[in-house]
Amino acid sequence: MSDLHVIVMDMDGTLLNDNKEVSEYTKNVLRRQKEKGMKIGIASGRPILGVRRTVENLGLSDIIQFMVASNGAELYDVSDGEERGFFKLDVNTIFEIIDTYKHFDLNPYVYQGGDCYAVRNDSTIERAAKNNFLGIHLCDMRKEVTTPQSKLVLSTPPEKMSDVEKFYEAHKSEKYRAFKSQTDMFEFVHPELSKVYGIKYYCEKYGYDISKVIAFGDTTNDLEMVDECGVGVCMCNGTDDVKAVADIITEFSNDDDGLAKELEKLL
Repeated sequence: MSDLHVIVMDMDGTLLNDNKEVSEYTKNVLRRQKEKGMKIGIASGRPILGVRRTVENLGLSDIIQFMVASNGAELYDVSDGEERGFFKLDVNTIFEIIDTYKHFDLNPYVYQGGDCYAVRNDSTIERAAKNNFLGIHLCDMRKEVTTPQSKLVLSTPPEKMSDVEKFYEAHKSEKYRAFKSQTDMFEFVHPELSKVYGIKYYCEKYGYDISKVIAFGDTTNDLEMVDECGVGVCMCNGTDDVKAVADIITEFSNDDDGLAKELEKLL
């Protein structure tokens, strides 16, 4: 696989272990790939501010060269400092979604500035804020969320997730697409978006075709990049839908340096 030029990785459940850490072994494998000339990036559902802060706090700043965030809505190119925003959900669509899913009694939130904006707090929002080094701002969202957003998240109890996914499939809209990003998070983005959008933008900027990318992911919001990149790798701890489109399924999980071990075998 010597014709690959870009490595892109999801964070949660893929690069990070379940303690939200990256081992020194994995860091060193990535450093060696960078020394060989590989471009190394993150593609995450997390907001760009959270991704940037996480990369810094995990000691990955010398490794990561680009970051795709908010499931493709945001991009930061470390090399030249370029920041790009792509398709966003308009405010009317955000509140249309909230009203449509109101009968599930879920907890909607958005990332705005340095905070999670929500009506009420819960353990999912607390975890999202902590993992992204953000604050929590409880408010009347209809009064304080007044600009387009990269995404809307519904904090969803795992026992309701299956019903929420089925409802979405039965009530799709041309105004948005949605998917489970974690066991308790159901996310809505602009219909043109997936992580692939940001990856393609970065590759085209540097003259690479997406066929030169190896992508690692583990769950539904990684499906398109695992499917469309040159080599798609699903973690063995990943979901069945992503495994079904992957070229490779890792032998080891995210808790056992599965990503790094697969890279050593392949590259």
